[in-house]
Amino acid sequence: MIQTARPRTSASTNGEVNKSQFRQYVWALGHGTNKVPIGDIVDGRYQVVAPSIWLDTRPQQPPKVPDPVPSFVLPYLKAYPYQLNLPGIYGICHQASGEAVLLLSNVPVSRQGQLMPAIAKAWSTASAFRQVYWLWQMISLWEPLSEFGAAASLLKKTNIRVEAWRVRLIGLSTNPAEPTYADLAAAWESTYLPEAKPSVKALLQSVCKALRSPKADFADIKAQINVQLLKESVGKTMEFQVAGATSTGPTMRHNEDACYPSRTELQRTSTADLPLLPRLAIVCDGVGGHEGGEVASQQVMRSLQLQLRSLLTEAMNQAQPLSPQLIIDQINAAIRVANNLIVDQNNQQGRADRQRMGTTLVMALVLPQKIETADGTAEVNELYLTHLGDSRAYWMTADYCQQLTVDDDIAGREVSAGSSFHTEALQRPDAQALSQAVGMREYEQLKPHTQRFLFESSGVLLLCSDGLSDNNQVEMSWSNYVGLSMQQIVPLDAAVDSWIELANQRNGHDNVAVVLMNVMVTNEDTDAEVGSTGPIGAQMGAQVDPDTVDAGQHAGSAGDRLTIVSDSNAGQSGPSQSIHPNQPIPPAGMTPATRALLYGEDDEDDTPLTSDEQMAIAPKGDSSATKTRGWVTGLLALIILGVVGIVGWLLWRTFEPLPPQDTIPDEVIPSVDPDE
Repeated sequence: MIQTARPRTSASTNGEVNKSQFRQYVWALGHGTNKVPIGDIVDGRYQVVAPSIWLDTRPQQPPKVPDPVPSFVLPYLKAYPYQLNLPGIYGICHQASGEAVLLLSNVPVSRQGQLMPAIAKAWSTASAFRQVYWLWQMISLWEPLSEFGAAASLLKKTNIRVEAWRVRLIGLSTNPAEPTYADLAAAWESTYLPEAKPSVKALLQSVCKALRSPKADFADIKAQINVQLLKESVGKTMEFQVAGATSTGPTMRHNEDACYPSRTELQRTSTADLPLLPRLAIVCDGVGGHEGGEVASQQVMRSLQLQLRSLLTEAMNQAQPLSPQLIIDQINAAIRVANNLIVDQNNQQGRADRQRMGTTLVMALVLPQKIETADGTAEVNELYLTHLGDSRAYWMTADYCQQLTVDDDIAGREVSAGSSFHTEALQRPDAQALSQAVGMREYEQLKPHTQRFLFESSGVLLLCSDGLSDNNQVEMSWSNYVGLSMQQIVPLDAAVDSWIELANQRNGHDNVAVVLMNVMVTNEDTDAEVGSTGPIGAQMGAQVDPDTVDAGQHAGSAGDRLTIVSDSNAGQSGPSQSIHPNQPIPPAGMTPATRALLYGEDDEDDTPLTSDEQMAIAPKGDSSATKTRGWVTGLLALIILGVVGIVGWLLWRTFEPLPPQDTIPDEVIPSVDPDE
């Protein structure tokens, strides 16, 4: 275990930023949660904004969680590393009836509290590229979901939502526990085959036939989808610019951060490096004391730079595309070499425990792949993103900012192991200590995270150390910066300077490294606005969907920019109750069409809780659920007794004989003129 303290003061819960200025939506699982009236406040903090979609009006307060961890929520905890596509556990609450409700975070809900489109609804209007990308993401999720016992989540079409290129699941289903390839084929044939684009229809027919085979080869099936995906990517002309810089920061004496490219590295560049420059971005944040940390970050960066130049050259010389797994294996091999270089120095110098030097790593490599088409050889650019530690990658467009990496820290490790809810794990004193970093241990004990992305539209890739990402500075400030970079109003190196200045002003407690890669796609797909506009697709990752606040002014020290243009058709050779969204339409006043738009096609819970699951998340002993249920029962009994007493008293007054009187009494109930 690496016990390196990181000074982050705010954290996210399974992909959702836990700060009061952000709207934290959750998906409520439980009996009748989709029938709770809009506008109601549940358990004193969750405002109902749509069926099963609740807004936490007190996100700064940790939610309640069951103790111990119930077995049925383990798939959600183990899904923690797959935050780009899968939901996680937020906590629990209780309805007025005492019924327990499971709350999911990182769900496919927009910032306006609207459920994102069902894939079945968006399918017919999607481009062939997007259709295949959705299939690729689903087939890539099948294996990890099978390990969690939740592969059935991919069989129900209403559970699968899309945010432009991105597939997202509402909940995780374990029924049936072990669905077969044939079950997946049946779901795909009924949902996607009828309205697939011609090239995609042929792919689906072939894939579904292979899935039904008694000797189905899952690797071959994935390869078949990948080849078609690359073919559908042909036709996009791309331009890449990259710039980077580091800063010691206002309070530190030594700079343990390193990045590529930077002005220092450009001075060391030879002509052999030129093809690599605009296609590679690296950020390293050294650990182990200023002497060791500075050495480790510099050596790892330069080792990877040299090795990846060879990988890039190999890919450029290949007549056929390399498989994603082969490329990932080669990237991991390069990390092994860099890791062992630092490990050997640690051992030779007798460094132990916290004295061992190491470094975090986040690295982006744009790899060109050659694809044979009817018009000749074309080029498709893939983005491979690798990280270890807590240096991060973000993808930013004019519409939103997405965190693509999940920090390697102790809190996340505990969640992924199924040992703790994230809310509880954050209470550990070592919650934000690194769980792994390059050079701290033998490679066999490391688990690098490498993802493959494809560009669909223009955007900016940001790599940074925690000197910038701490305290959610990126999530709060991205919208003030990204437009200037995308429209090239501000040079990319000046944009790097402004991010560094923001880090030094708002954080200032650490070194900072920033690399920006501006991706300009000149012929983007026309369906990029389906669901919510989006830039790229990926196999896995993280997502952050924040509101924005003002950021600092642009300023700082110089970075450096490099540019490359790539044409895929070259052929030669992307509560507080004061927090309220827009007032929803009351259910009673909805037309059937409006209700369907807000509530979806059916009013059933996508993943309702069984009675055993309800009991599992209800606190034991003197539980709030039991207290609430007993309190409600007692109150109802008192109300009934009160009503009976009042009725009895009225009857007694009505039939009691009147005392003798000398005059006729006035009428008890005055007459009313029917014309009034």
